[in-house]
Amino acid sequence: MPSPVTAYVAKKAVSYAAENPGRTAFLAVAAFVLPLVLVAGLLVFIFAPVAALGPNITSGFRSGAPTGVALADIPPEHLPIFFKAQEKYGVSWAVLAAIAKIESDFGRNMGPSSAGAIGYMQFMPATWEAYKQDGDGDGRCDPYDPWDAVFAAANMLKADGFDRDPQGAVYAYNHAWWYVRKVFEQAAAYSSTMLPTANGVWPFPPQYRQITSPFGDRINPVTGKRSFHEGVDIAVPEGTPVGAVLGGVVTFAGWNTALGNCVVITSDGGVRVMYGHLSQFAVSAGAQVAAGQVIGYSGNTGWSTGPHLHLQVEVNGQPCDPLEWLGAATGGNGGTAGPSGAGNY
Repeated sequence: MPSPVTAYVAKKAVSYAAENPGRTAFLAVAAFVLPLVLVAGLLVFIFAPVAALGPNITSGFRSGAPTGVALADIPPEHLPIFFKAQEKYGVSWAVLAAIAKIESDFGRNMGPSSAGAIGYMQFMPATWEAYKQDGDGDGRCDPYDPWDAVFAAANMLKADGFDRDPQGAVYAYNHAWWYVRKVFEQAAAYSSTMLPTANGVWPFPPQYRQITSPFGDRINPVTGKRSFHEGVDIAVPEGTPVGAVLGGVVTFAGWNTALGNCVVITSDGGVRVMYGHLSQFAVSAGAQVAAGQVIGYSGNTGWSTGPHLHLQVEVNGQPCDPLEWLGAATGGNGGTAGPSGAGNY
């Protein structure tokens, strides 16, 4: 049975066609297409808040360095609170900061709200009792204290599965998809990088830390064109054992035109790590590997100007700077920058 909209449009089309026979074909098409356009528009209106979040944010993440927007917007004395909460609970500091911005403007409007929400992160009293934390260790759990409130929010997001479904965890915090979208948009403004929640290990012995081509924009040494380098190149003698920086399943072990002999390992948390320009493989597709396990040997295969390892890390489908993630494993900065273009791709 046709919808009221379809029936109405069809009736008007037939009436107009009788008066304008030369335009009958055009109106027949219009009578069919216009209702579909109207319905499509309604569906977009309903589901746009969900779709706008991005289909790739499907696994938990930590956030990288704060942007200029974050440094200008977040009170400097509050930034360490968000960083510490991320460290303890594995929840993105930028998402926590975005919630604080939206809920209380970093403590400038702590309620009670019209719904009865209170404090720095605007908890309902019963929810606060369920997730409250003593973030600053003063023996009290105070929703108006930034340390306690942010740690409580991180505790709630972790309990609601932020590591498995970040969007769903934020939805559980406030049951509205427009709110979820707003939080993730604000979080992206505060930090443009998603990092793995798990700690990684450096793939080589500590003497091999020279970075010949860092993450980011550069002149490609092979093509001579400016492009974005989605990993880092680590100078290392050919044949050096390469350890997995993170455990997981080998989803690819074979030839890649640019990266030569390449291994891809995907972790349980969805982090994808690529190891390029290998001389030999030590694993095959489908194998389960542990962090630190040898997965191959460094080489000079594919598009390469000298022996090195191309290390690429992707979180929710987006590449991140491996050095920012692995800094703690290498004494602070992950490696020493070397001359761009010397033994890299």
